[in-house]
Amino acid sequence: MIDWLLSPLALLLLAGVLLAWCCYRKRPRWACIASGALSAVALAAMTPFGSNVLLAPLERPIAVPAHCRDEMPSIAVVLGGGLEGWPDGSNAFSVLNLASRQRMDRAVAWWREGDGRTLVLVGGPPHPGIAPIAGLMAAYATMQGMPSTALRVEIDSDDTWSNARHAARMQPALPRRIVLLTSSVHMRRAMDAFTVAGFQPCPLGAGRLRLPSRLPWALVPRTRGLANSETALHEWAGLLYYRWLAWQQGPAADRR
Repeated sequence: MIDWLLSPLALLLLAGVLLAWCCYRKRPRWACIASGALSAVALAAMTPFGSNVLLAPLERPIAVPAHCRDEMPSIAVVLGGGLEGWPDGSNAFSVLNLASRQRMDRAVAWWREGDGRTLVLVGGPPHPGIAPIAGLMAAYATMQGMPSTALRVEIDSDDTWSNARHAARMQPALPRRIVLLTSSVHMRRAMDAFTVAGFQPCPLGAGRLRLPSRLPWALVPRTRGLANSETALHEWAGLLYYRWLAWQQGPAADRR
């Protein structure tokens, strides 16, 4: 429900309701003006240019903390990005969506860059009764040649906030300083969640959503622009919500 509301299509629907009311009542004037304004904003958000405006601050590289530059951690926590379809088994990794695959491709490449590294894959089933995302990601990594001894999975969490909480409770315990691997657009929200959970995360982004914005084509609404704007609005809302949660919990402390 919330995801649907965070969509330019929801603005268009609201604009249509206001326009219908305006035509039916022959007034008030403010409803007609608001309808036109909402329609313009919604259509602008569906263009490559508009979606890039929403995405740019989210995908801007995060400054790497000093403790990450001193020595790279040997453990990377990889967040699940979702599925496209229903898996018919615990190894049916073909249903992993693009975000999950990009994260895993980057994670496997990172693992190959150094000796003694471990990937911790987190993410439970998006719906009861189907394989957890972390298990499917592990099957994908194994297909690429990773040994099971270099993989750990957490299959009980269902969003980024609980990803961090469940990762902090894993046994054997994870070190405070970890590499945090997720999509670039999702990194700021993930960093907040893992920092509040007691980690010192070192960001490692995977994939970017920004579209080519050559004029005048960048001003034409496209389905990809709509999808990117929905993702960006979801991240902005989630970022604000997580920072509110962090404020509710008070100053960051060692909660592990």
